[in-house]
Amino acid sequence: MKRINLIIILMFFIFSVSSKELKNEKSILKTCIYSEPRSLDTRKTSDYISTQLLFLLYRGLMHYNSDNTLVCSLAKSYHISKDKKKYTFHLKDAFWSDGSAITAYDFEKSWKTILSPAFPSPSCELLYDIKNAENAKKAIVGIDEVKINATDAKTLVVELENPSPYFLFLTSLPTYFPMPSNIIEKKDNLNEEVELIYSGPYKLKKWLRNNQLILEKNPYFYNSKSIDIDLIHFYVIPNENTAFQMYENNEVDFLSSFLSPLTVDILGKVLLRNDVKVVPILGFSFLTFNVDIFPFSNPNLRKAFSLAIDRKSIVQNITQLDEKIATRCLPFPISSAQNSELIKSNDKKLALKYFNKGLEELNISKENLNISLTSGSYIIHKKEAESLKQMWEKAFDIQIKLNICEDKIALSKFQSHDYQIGLARLIMKYNDPISIFERFKYKFHPKNYSSWEDKKYIKILDYAKKTSDVKKRSELIEIAESLLLDAMPIAPLYFYNYTLLTKKRITGLYNNSVGDLIFDEVKMSER
Repeated sequence: MKRINLIIILMFFIFSVSSKELKNEKSILKTCIYSEPRSLDTRKTSDYISTQLLFLLYRGLMHYNSDNTLVCSLAKSYHISKDKKKYTFHLKDAFWSDGSAITAYDFEKSWKTILSPAFPSPSCELLYDIKNAENAKKAIVGIDEVKINATDAKTLVVELENPSPYFLFLTSLPTYFPMPSNIIEKKDNLNEEVELIYSGPYKLKKWLRNNQLILEKNPYFYNSKSIDIDLIHFYVIPNENTAFQMYENNEVDFLSSFLSPLTVDILGKVLLRNDVKVVPILGFSFLTFNVDIFPFSNPNLRKAFSLAIDRKSIVQNITQLDEKIATRCLPFPISSAQNSELIKSNDKKLALKYFNKGLEELNISKENLNISLTSGSYIIHKKEAESLKQMWEKAFDIQIKLNICEDKIALSKFQSHDYQIGLARLIMKYNDPISIFERFKYKFHPKNYSSWEDKKYIKILDYAKKTSDVKKRSELIEIAESLLLDAMPIAPLYFYNYTLLTKKRITGLYNNSVGDLIFDEVKMSER
């Protein structure tokens, strides 16, 4: 009997030790990214990979949840004036990852730094709803005239040019995340690991260049008790097949569309898998035409190249995720006229008519054309570019040269306007149509790769931003969309569906309507 009791006691002890060890074992979430982030400075970057990491490392006043609702984050509460132009934010007792307090002064300094004329920020226009922000960036008024004021360490007061239905959403974006004031004063280059401190659920533990980034749980995050995952490993894997094989071999826990694209062969089978989730997001693939250079300075030639594209063929044979083809810019569900077409697809006869008309206006023959299509090198982009080349060569009996390069190089060429036709993508920053059309408002906007600008288009967008009449605003935005697509500096191809491959042991990983992955609710069972 004593022996049996001793065995029971020993078994209980062993079980207790095992449970304790299991409890103390760090939970590690692993995934792949196809390239390194361009920057971990919230003020200086806008690419998808950098943005996704910034959502883990930092937080703003508000946070956009997986269920597409806004909740307070670093803000404890806020008040909006009756005229909807003045926002007063009261901050939580929140801390940076070194234990120092996050203050309203951090917000004011970060935002005003972005708006300084000499400061390079690809998303500065996201702050232009703030009174005098755009004029400060253009050096028309001084930075002190911008209506961003920290009245004390816990209170931030912001005044807008006009009532904005999406301003609270903007404060959930990385451009609105504060960088710590003392770091900013020390050094402008914020990619030094030892220099960085964070406000989000994670902090950077290690960055092995071109290899991996390791994020660890931030104990000073205001909501750290709700964060289950201790470490997140991001392996930098530029090869799609390698990344997928790592997933199949249980070396990583999930793969997602824009962090680590899948190959065409895999996409053809992915909808049949039980570990996949495919959801539409607010974004689209598109062609951008450089309207400043020959021959796409001619609008009829631009229309011809758009008309000759068989968009359904691209979706059915390359992307294969049952995406909707884009015959306008506004995706479901933000368009009130979602079923109407503003451009035609796969009309070869009409395409040839516009092609010949464009050649006549340019006073050239097709033999004078020397056209190249610039695209990123990832397999989907490459396959799409090859398909477009074939369609145009067949439709117009011409030769198209492909300029396939790394995504970073392709983006650099688009921004410097060193291309003729480019294959690009747009994911809405926030769930309002203005997010699409603002980027094509001015010629020198860093994301207006086409260099197109139109005075009437600018006026209509300005009216849309000023009106408080919801119906009138919607009508003006649709007029702006019609103007854009009639001039055709861009040609939308298809709206995005987002793919998420996730192991069964991982729960609570979501993406919201603008394609951001939400990690706050992720839980992991035993591997």
